[in-house]
Amino acid sequence: MLQRLQEHWRDGSNTFSKPGEALLGVFVGASLVGAGGLNIDPYLAGGGSGRVRHVYVGPRFRRHGVGRLLVEAIIARARPEFAVLNLRAPDTAHAFYEALGFKPVEGEKFASHRLIFAQSSQGS
Repeated sequence: MLQRLQEHWRDGSNTFSKPGEALLGVFVGASLVGAGGLNIDPYLAGGGSGRVRHVYVGPRFRRHGVGRLLVEAIIARARPEFAVLNLRAPDTAHAFYEALGFKPVEGEKFASHRLIFAQSSQGS
């Protein structure tokens, strides 16, 4: 996963630089222990959907809240920019994402889970 992230960054195909996008890291001292990104979802037209990308936590730091911190930060960045946030997770990560509020998606090739942001009730 990190190799693909690095390749896409170097070849310019994904530098997380479009409006609303971000690449986040978690550091312990000077060491990067986790990373994850937010992109405009390339699989859905219209730009109203974000996509969680390349979430990775180093083995020594798993089950210590690093992944939760990372995904919560991605959600916070996505909320004002997108109506929904999609991801495709391996089976082993389904419970993790569901605990963060993502709902399983059936029958979609490029999404296993989706978080729909509540619409603003401004003017109500």
